[in-house]
Amino acid sequence: MSKKRYLVLGGGVGKAIAYVLAGSSNTQDVFVGDKDEKKVREVASFVNDRYPGKCIPVLFDVETSGKSVALFEEFGVIISALPAKYNVTLAQTAILAGTNFCDLGGVVEVTKKMMELNKRFPEMQVSVVPDCGLMPGLGIVIAKKFVLEMGGADSVEILVGGLPQKPQPPTFYQKIFHPEGLKHICYDMAPVLSDGDIEWVKPFQDYCQIDVLELEVFSKQFNGRVETFITSGASLAPWSFRDMGVQKFAEKTVRWPGFVDFFKTVPIHKFEQAVETYLNIPVSKDNPDLVWMRIKVKKNGDQRCVSVLDLFDEETGLTAMQRTTGFTTAVIAEMISEGKTLPGVCTPENAFSQSGLTELVERVDGLITIK
Repeated sequence: MSKKRYLVLGGGVGKAIAYVLAGSSNTQDVFVGDKDEKKVREVASFVNDRYPGKCIPVLFDVETSGKSVALFEEFGVIISALPAKYNVTLAQTAILAGTNFCDLGGVVEVTKKMMELNKRFPEMQVSVVPDCGLMPGLGIVIAKKFVLEMGGADSVEILVGGLPQKPQPPTFYQKIFHPEGLKHICYDMAPVLSDGDIEWVKPFQDYCQIDVLELEVFSKQFNGRVETFITSGASLAPWSFRDMGVQKFAEKTVRWPGFVDFFKTVPIHKFEQAVETYLNIPVSKDNPDLVWMRIKVKKNGDQRCVSVLDLFDEETGLTAMQRTTGFTTAVIAEMISEGKTLPGVCTPENAFSQSGLTELVERVDGLITIK
């Protein structure tokens, strides 16, 4: 098997992606591109300290380099860890270069535009896989795996959230991932599946509070109590599950109580100001984060349920959000390079065969704990 070459765009979550890919014996090298030279050099140093010579930093400004077919031709897979708004152009460039592509995605309208590339390039031989992170991504893959194993399902529910281990008022939140992603959660209409039909609902709908035993140790104030509410983080999953005969599907974001009360009062034009003022605590060993996700699939009284709990890693300095999002994306990118995905544009749950979904979950489970 020839060694694989990857280009990771973005030095945030991209740091975790490059870390996993560089650790594979099948990887020749991983280039990390960002317009912030200091950031990519830090990422390369971090990776090369562990896997010498495997990571190469490059300057990459998506506004000027995002259409560079010649650059993309040098790699087997392009991985975008940049904001979702850039991904359609990047994917198109990859297709023209004859190079596979995947991204973190997470914005419904962007992913829909990605799917339209199937019509523009009906003969494409490469794989383009948007929405490869934690959610959308891993949660949906696990859910579809369950639905297939159960021979169908009545309902699917995914609860997921990145949370500070030491929540502080007034938001009880911190800088866990890119503010643009948070903005989509707070303001975008969300697709859900109700009685077999797609419906669009406002964010924060179906609000409730639940007690999560696994989270009790992280906040004496809340004692494991969190709030959950519908958001748009499921991307095209409602359509995927509708096509499988599922009657009910919703993805709900998880936060410490108080988050919704705060952001429901923030108009969209003041969002950046609110983020800058109140979400100014970076994730660090002194203020670590966690990620918790639960996937529940039901059919005729039968139920499959698993959860993920991942924590800030003091040894590497990788945040829980970087780990769960980046590690999943890296595994998908490697499986793409191995020819285990369909050609064309497909979200992860539809890009793999049933055995591929099982392999994907098993490989991710070797990096983070799914139980």
